[in-house]
Amino acid sequence: MRTLPDDERSSRYAFNALCLIGGVAASAYSALYFWMGYPEMGVTAAFIVSVLLCPFIAVKSDGWAGFFGGAIVTIGFIVLTYFAGRASLLPLFLLMGMVNSIMLCGARKPRYSVMSLLTTFCSIAFCQVAFTSPALGTRMTDDFLVFLSSVNLIATVWMTFAVLYILSLQVRDAQTALAAEHVRSEALLQNLLPDEIATRLKNSPGEVIADGLPAVTLLFADIVDFTPRSATRSPEDVVDFLNKIFSRFDQLTAKRGLEKIKTIGDAYMVAAGLPAPRKDHAHITADMALAMQAAVADLSDQMGETVDLRIGIHSGPAIAGVIGTFKVFYDVWGDTVNTASRMESQGEPGRIQITSTTKSLLGDGFNTIKRGVLEIKGVGPIETWWLDLRTS
Repeated sequence: MRTLPDDERSSRYAFNALCLIGGVAASAYSALYFWMGYPEMGVTAAFIVSVLLCPFIAVKSDGWAGFFGGAIVTIGFIVLTYFAGRASLLPLFLLMGMVNSIMLCGARKPRYSVMSLLTTFCSIAFCQVAFTSPALGTRMTDDFLVFLSSVNLIATVWMTFAVLYILSLQVRDAQTALAAEHVRSEALLQNLLPDEIATRLKNSPGEVIADGLPAVTLLFADIVDFTPRSATRSPEDVVDFLNKIFSRFDQLTAKRGLEKIKTIGDAYMVAAGLPAPRKDHAHITADMALAMQAAVADLSDQMGETVDLRIGIHSGPAIAGVIGTFKVFYDVWGDTVNTASRMESQGEPGRIQITSTTKSLLGDGFNTIKRGVLEIKGVGPIETWWLDLRTS
C-alpha cells in the first residue's frame, strides 16, 4: 500500500469518516422503513449502505471511489424521493454525496468535484420537479411524511455538523503542523545564518546581502595530524571525534557572541565584528583562541589522546554576504581572510599566530612573543607574533 501525502491522508480520513456516518445512517433508515411498513424504501436505503465499500475502493483509486459513492447516494435518494415525494426532504441527503466526493478529490482533482456539484444540482432539481407527490400514494400517511421530513432535516443538520467538525479538526491539525514546521524552519535558518542576516532575508527575499566591513577579526583553527589520525579510524569514530571538538567550539563561540562562519574538513573558522560591528573584535577573538586551546587540552584528557591545534588570527577589512540559492550560507572574503588562513597554515602545533595588526589592537591585554617576519603568498612579508596567556 502506497504512503499517502499529508494532505491526501487528511482528505481520505474525512472521506472514510463520512462514508461510515452515511452507512450507519442508511442502515438505521432501512430498519425504520421496514418497521413502518415500507419495504420498497427499506431495500433502497439498504442499497445506500454500500457506501461503506468506498474506503476500500479508494485504496486503489480515489476517482472511482468518489464516483461510486456519489452514484450510490444519488441513485438511492432519487429512488427514495420517488417513493416518498419531495416533501419528505430526502433530496437534502444528495448534498452529502457531493460533500463525499469533494472531500476525497477536492482541489487535487477539481474535475471530479465539479462533476459532483453539477450532478447534485441536477438531481435535486429533478426530484423537486418530478416527484411532487409520493409514488406510494395513500400508503404514505401524512403523519409519517411529517415525521420523515423532520427526521431528514435533523439528520442532514447533524451530518453537516459532523462533516464541518471533522474539517475543523483537520484545519487545526494542519495549522499545528504548519506552526511546528515554521518553528523548525526558523531554527534551521538561525543555525545557518546570523540572526540579523536571517531577518534581512525574510523581510527582503530578493535582496543581495553584501556588506563591506571596515574592521573584523578572523580566526582559523586546524587540528594537527588529523588526516593520518582519521586514516586508522572508522567513519563513525572520525565524525564523533570532530563532533566532540567542534561542539565545544560552538559553545565557546555562542558564549562570546562570535560568528561561526563554517567548518572545512577539520578546520574551524570564526569571526568577530560581523555582521554587526564591535569594538572589541580583536580582544574577543584572542580570548576565543585561548579558550579553544584550553578546550582541546580538556578533551585530550577525556579522550585519552593528545589533540593539538594550529590557530591563526588576523584583523582588517572584509566583505561578507550570503551566496547561493540552495543551501545558502554566510561567508567572508578579502585579504583579511586569506591572511588569517595563512597565519594558521604557517603556524606551529599548539600555538596561536597573530599578525602585527591584531597585536596592535590587543594592546597590553595579552602576552605576545615575537616570531618574526613571514613571507605570505599573495600578500608579502608580514611581522607575526605568538599569542600567549592573557594578562588582564
